Amino acid sequence: MTTPTDTGERGGSTSVQMAILWIAMITFILAVVQTALLYLAGQLALTAAEDGLRSGRYYGVGSAEQARLSAEDFLSRAAGTTLGAPTVEAVISDDGGTLQVSVSGTVLAVVPGMELHVDKQATGAIEQVTP
Repeated sequence: MTTPTDTGERGGSTSVQMAILWIAMITFILAVVQTALLYLAGQLALTAAEDGLRSGRYYGVGSAEQARLSAEDFLSRAAGTTLGAPTVEAVISDDGGTLQVSVSGTVLAVVPGMELHVDKQATGAIEQVTP
């Protein structure tokens, strides 16, 4: 005597459940990795902007060009492919009192076609000798 569930069929519901679970797990892992890369690229951009600001704000030896070169040098040493197509911009204010260094670029993408951008800035006063 056979029961309705004992027809010789193997079912396969476990395989379908595991396939759905694996897709969800891989998506979660890729999202965590992409978030970590976004954070790392942001930190690299901010550190480059701060490094450029430090070298460009010193009295007598600092300049916007020096700040830009210092930030680009840091990125060439540290960023690798994590921060793609970085652009560095250093601007001294109209009154000559502050320097602003901006670093932007694209984040290395784990998923092809996804494009994330970071833009970080560091601003500080230029050192001046007062009588």
